[in-house]
Amino acid sequence: MLWTMETTIVRPRRVSAFLMLWLLICAGSSPLSVAVYTSSRVGLPAVLPCTVASLLDSAHTPHIQWQTIRDSVFERMGGELFQGEAYVDRADVPEEMLMRGNCSLFLRDVRFSDAGIYESYLVVGESSIKNRIFIQSVQLAVIDHKTIKSVKTGADLILDLYTHQAEQVIFQNSINDTSWAVLWERGADIRNKGYPKERDDKLIFRRVTASSAGTYKVLDMQGLALSTVKVEVTEPVLAKETDALQIHSALGKATMNMPPVSLITLFLSFHLMFFK
Repeated sequence: MLWTMETTIVRPRRVSAFLMLWLLICAGSSPLSVAVYTSSRVGLPAVLPCTVASLLDSAHTPHIQWQTIRDSVFERMGGELFQGEAYVDRADVPEEMLMRGNCSLFLRDVRFSDAGIYESYLVVGESSIKNRIFIQSVQLAVIDHKTIKSVKTGADLILDLYTHQAEQVIFQNSINDTSWAVLWERGADIRNKGYPKERDDKLIFRRVTASSAGTYKVLDMQGLALSTVKVEVTEPVLAKETDALQIHSALGKATMNMPPVSLITLFLSFHLMFFK
């Protein structure tokens, strides 16, 4: 009876060990377990690497597919191509590169929604019977922009929008201030004289003042921050102060080897120059 009980206990353990080994083998062979990691700043281009040279058949035109878990992204066979709805005019595998075995996917104007795992496949076989050969998984991370700018009072502040995804710019004057003011909206009716001027995906704020110091956020349509910019406003050095500093510096160098009488004379001349 004791032997039977031991047998009933040991067998499930053996089955569990077998199942664990099988799961590890499956996970190890999954495309997702060997994903290459890459990242891009939002609004900039991204390249998802892929090489297929060893699998190409010189007698046939390469047929490549890229997809995510949910969507078809891009497909090319020679001059024929397909772009997924969310990737129209933004995705490409250049034909001349593909013919040389480079199946890398190029994405333009990267969005936060582009983040995720992409899989590439080579389609082979006759027109009636097609098979897909897995090539590569690539995990794409999309990161926002963070910068610090220093601008002198009276100068222009140039704020990068980075992308046409930018819909709004908001501003917070200080860390203690919890409120945000809207400074710019895409397509807004511009009547305010102090409204920033848009040019080449940049906003230009004319003649900033001390009150322009603070945090600026560029938001997309979903309210996500494409970029965060902390702006410091400094006072420019006046011309007279600059001249005085230069004279003081020159005076310091010149007096190193001067006799006492010459030092007194130079000091009196300097005093009369600025206080007459």
